[in-house]
Amino acid sequence: MRKVLAVSLLVCSQVVWAQAPGIPRQSLPGDSEMERRIKQEAFEKWALSPDDGKKADTAKEAVAIQEFYSKARHFVDLWQAFASELNDKKTVNAKLAKQISKAFHDLEKSDGWPVGGAK
Repeated sequence: MRKVLAVSLLVCSQVVWAQAPGIPRQSLPGDSEMERRIKQEAFEKWALSPDDGKKADTAKEAVAIQEFYSKARHFVDLWQAFASELNDKKTVNAKLAKQISKAFHDLEKSDGWPVGGAK
């Protein structure tokens, strides 16, 4: 009698029924199958969304734009110094001209420089 009672308790226990693969999951009150699927789909979209990559790309673009404007500002400052020296002293500063040339070529090689179309 003890063995029969032990086996019946084991079979009827919640632990055994919870581990059975063929029994569907019990849903919470007010949680329909459709709502559960919508929530699951929304979570998967959130988890797999490429927004992090877009944010990283926009951050990289912002850094590239800032670098381009910095190079352009440096070129303009050198050009203004060259022009003011040329107007005031009526002489050409070769060192400053070389710096202007280097700054312009750095500006040309940067990512923000507009590339000309096919001619």
